[in-house]
Amino acid sequence: EITDNKKLILSIGEYRGSERIDLRQYVKNKNEYIPTKRGVNFDSEWVEKFIAMINKLKDI
Repeated sequence: EITDNKKLILSIGEYRGSERIDLRQYVKNKNEYIPTKRGVNFDSEWVEKFIAMINKLKDI
């Protein structure tokens, strides 16, 4: 559930020389949003497969 106190943030970063995709829930703590354990992190080479899986959810 996304509310005024929660955000879903997509970011791209690098970890141990590999480009990573991170889709994570952030919660508001005072005046800033901090990441939670709720989310996924995967290698950027899997992005096409991830998009295909998300598109399959439209059929549910």
